[in-house]
Amino acid sequence: MKNFLKKLLAIFGILFLMVLTYSQFYNPSNTNYTLDHSLKTQISSNTSNYIELDKLPKNLVNATIAMEDKRFYRHGGFDILAIMRAAIIDIKEGRFVQGGSTITQQLAKNLFLSRRKSLIRKFNEIIIAAKLERMFTKEDILEMYLNIIYYGAGAYGVNDASNVFFSKNVSTLTLEECAMLAGLPQAPSRYNPVKHLDKAKKRQKIVMSVMLKNGYIR
Repeated sequence: MKNFLKKLLAIFGILFLMVLTYSQFYNPSNTNYTLDHSLKTQISSNTSNYIELDKLPKNLVNATIAMEDKRFYRHGGFDILAIMRAAIIDIKEGRFVQGGSTITQQLAKNLFLSRRKSLIRKFNEIIIAAKLERMFTKEDILEMYLNIIYYGAGAYGVNDASNVFFSKNVSTLTLEECAMLAGLPQAPSRYNPVKHLDKAKKRQKIVMSVMLKNGYIR
């Protein structure tokens, strides 16, 4: 097992170098968006109810990071440790089970790539994520992500989701409502609070326990 982990680490080390090199030249095509410094402006002009990060409840931001990417501020777009853990699980299962995607990778996937799971798509996802991290601040990336991610029931972005599920502007959400929203992106249909309130509340409790564990609730 130890030799296997060493080999896996070496593979990901090579992958890391390839990503850093290739991402300087790679530009995704056939999308509604262009990957350049105007990307945030492109998204804001094409997204209804776009909201800036500093107008969002801190609890919602913290809950999202806690659930989706707890090492968000410590990686450069992709998390080698998370990818390695996911790869080990996938190898054991013999299929794609864990993705190991960061918030930046999810942004890349939702803006520029298909939903089909494959090694090529995963590699391109990492490439785009590395490029996004060089072009934008963490705050910009988080803002874009929160405005485009799907929350279910036809709601894209936190402001739409807040209006759909709570009939209120996202800036007025309570801690409990923030936790419920942050739990939706992983499985929007399953945790839809309108159709499956019991499941949504169980998910909400998980989100709040993770927030507590990571020091976001005192």
